[in-house]
Amino acid sequence: MSPHQRREDLIATALRVFAERSPDSVTPEDIAEAADVSRTLVYRYFPNMTELRTAALRSAMDELAPMLVPPSDLPLLEQLRTALRAFIEFADRYAPAYVALLRGGSKVASDHTESVIDEVRDQVLRLLLQRSGIEHPSPRVLLAMRCWISSVESALLIWLKERPMSEAELADWLLDQLLAMLGASGAGEVELEALSAGLDPANT
Repeated sequence: MSPHQRREDLIATALRVFAERSPDSVTPEDIAEAADVSRTLVYRYFPNMTELRTAALRSAMDELAPMLVPPSDLPLLEQLRTALRAFIEFADRYAPAYVALLRGGSKVASDHTESVIDEVRDQVLRLLLQRSGIEHPSPRVLLAMRCWISSVESALLIWLKERPMSEAELADWLLDQLLAMLGASGAGEVELEALSAGLDPANT
């Protein structure tokens, strides 16, 4: 393999391992064994596990980003439902890593990983604003949307542990929460008209 291919292979291997075990407990030796290479080679590309975890997270987020952009020709509620289901499936696929990243006190979380996760949060916020037709959101609407994004993350942590409902039911429930939070946000008249036209189920 070329150096680039070897690096990408180690990242892909790390993602496979992180999908089965919490990254907290994974060592360079584990990655070397899974990739069928020497421990020394792993260290050649990634001097420590923090760098490997961050690279793996970046790779995973690059995989997730296009999944969060549903076809624009769907009704808005279906766009959001599609994006939610994609995010739930993604979190389920990498459940141990997802829990470790968002769990308070995890050694996996760092300034670097938080920055990558913030990029995804910002992408979701931009998508919500763009697809809902709100050109100039008020602070109240922005706060409601940001709080909803946080609630999605928290709900997924609970769902991954307890699984009280199906993926489809969870997506529908989270969509209901978004509609409720936006409705109670104290949005202005222009914002409410845009939300009513785009997010009201009666219009889809």
